[in-house]
Amino acid sequence: MPKQLEVTLEIIFHATEDSKKIFEPILELFQIKEEEFAQEKILGYYGNPITLAKTLLTKEKAEDFVRELISRITKPQIDEFLENIDMYFDDSSLFLRIGKNDLARNIISLQQNNAIKIRIKVPIYKKSELVKTYTELLKV
Repeated sequence: MPKQLEVTLEIIFHATEDSKKIFEPILELFQIKEEEFAQEKILGYYGNPITLAKTLLTKEKAEDFVRELISRITKPQIDEFLENIDMYFDDSSLFLRIGKNDLARNIISLQQNNAIKIRIKVPIYKKSELVKTYTELLKV
């Protein structure tokens, strides 16, 4: 694993959602407690209440998270993600999303809608090394 690995998780909860249904599997699967998330109450586009929960994982906690995450995503989903990995970069960060509904059932699946946003960051100084570095990381 790269030395300066950082992982940021960002979850948006709408007023109708029960955050416990997401935080409980996060604790069970990844050993991240609800208290580790900074939570901010904001208003949505139509004035509806939204809670934004965000946490930053570093060092061993980030490594453990990535290992566990990758081990729980199906091989076909990882393979498809890796085939299109160029679409998921922003600077030297890699972005992916896992479905909240599946997570509530202890299932990890890559999804774009109603998802937890995950940013994996490794300092990479040569753009040509992006794909290689993240492909190796995701094949743990």
